[in-house]
Amino acid sequence: MSYKANDLNQIKIQNREYTLSKLETGDLIKLQAEVSPIIYHYGIIEKQGEKLYIYHNQRDKINSNGGNLVCEPLEKYIKGRDIISVTKTKLNNKDLSQMYEALKEYKYDFINFNCEHYVNFATDKKLISNQVFKWSSIVAIGILVTYLIRKNKI
Repeated sequence: MSYKANDLNQIKIQNREYTLSKLETGDLIKLQAEVSPIIYHYGIIEKQGEKLYIYHNQRDKINSNGGNLVCEPLEKYIKGRDIISVTKTKLNNKDLSQMYEALKEYKYDFINFNCEHYVNFATDKKLISNQVFKWSSIVAIGILVTYLIRKNKI
């Protein structure tokens, strides 16, 4: 069976709609970042009635306290972004409110407090980012290889 591009696009839309219809408070959502197809953006869903919101930490968003942790309508935020995965957590509305209150003044910092740091802190109480570790490791290896190549040529 072969599919046309339009058929595949329709299936993608249906999968997205299905995924969105199943989201609940506390779901950790992984999205394709706008800046690069190899970087991801993370947030945590809050469901209020039939409306969905996303708590996330983003450099170009500023909350009323001057920090970068924001809560905004999910529909507005994910427009044009691919949903990579959804992971269930045990977080509830109260947990999300408390987390926001505790972190609302924190400024975005790619190395120390990015979106992945936020969701990992919310779920595991660890301020870590696997993406930062991975990319830092790649850069360090690149520098080391360059150094070794140059050292052997001189």
